[in-house]
Amino acid sequence: MPQYRTDRFLSTPIRSHETPFVFTERSVACERHPKRNEDSFVVDERSGLAAVFDGVGGSAAGEIASQIAAHATLQCWHQVLNRLQRGRRAYSYLEYSSSFSLDTVLKQLILTADERVRTEGARRAGTDDLATTVVLAVFCRHAATRSYKMIYAHVGDSRIYLFNRREGLKRLTNDDGLLAKLVEKQVVDDEEALRIDQAMYADELTDSAFSYFRLRGGITQALGGPLCPTIHTGEIAVIPGDRILLCTDGIHDNLTDKEIGCTLGSSPRVSAARLLVERALQRSRQERDTSLRAKPDDMTAVVLTCRFC
Repeated sequence: MPQYRTDRFLSTPIRSHETPFVFTERSVACERHPKRNEDSFVVDERSGLAAVFDGVGGSAAGEIASQIAAHATLQCWHQVLNRLQRGRRAYSYLEYSSSFSLDTVLKQLILTADERVRTEGARRAGTDDLATTVVLAVFCRHAATRSYKMIYAHVGDSRIYLFNRREGLKRLTNDDGLLAKLVEKQVVDDEEALRIDQAMYADELTDSAFSYFRLRGGITQALGGPLCPTIHTGEIAVIPGDRILLCTDGIHDNLTDKEIGCTLGSSPRVSAARLLVERALQRSRQERDTSLRAKPDDMTAVVLTCRFC
């Protein structure tokens, strides 16, 4: 059974050679409230599940929201495995199959977590003003091609990235945030939204773009919010050497995509998550006149490296 800690849910430790992926993770609380981490994450190496949650609502509410969502996700996932792998002594990676939809399974995990935050979370926090983002990934084996697929889902502005040496860094998720709304309303186009999101210095932006940059952290939906979330899903093939990053905005608000890609590309697989958090922390401590991106926050990174298929 998974172990519970204040900021994480981890499966029972196993030897790295038993799975096709190397999992590494690091989560730290904001230096302004070092004893309260509003981020949570789930790592279940035996079954190929990883998820990251960023609680919103301030004070204890955000921490409660992310923890409850993490616990509900892992519990619901194990119920799915019990049904699909009945009779097995230990959980293992699922086989990719047309007989059931992992896309649907991930949506159900998220909807269950959303309901738990609205009910149990509100009772524990003493308020209904709490919510959390989520990015969730499950890896399954495709027997016909002897490869692995990642099926993923997200709500909010936590992100999933794929890095490989052929194509560099690719962001797989689009934030539910202000910049996406501006693109939707044709106030800015995709290229301009990306330029704003990746800006490092004020002189790179017009006055209007600078105002959008300052507000880019606002999210338009989350688990536990007033409306049922719209869940975004996708899937992608994963081959040996690929690295996948799940992270909260404490990482990607402080670091540009280029910096994230450089860190993933140059780090040993066992230290990639730690180095991402350390570099984001360093940036967060800078003065705003040095970098626009400096933002004290909770920071969580889960990095998975595909070792073999």
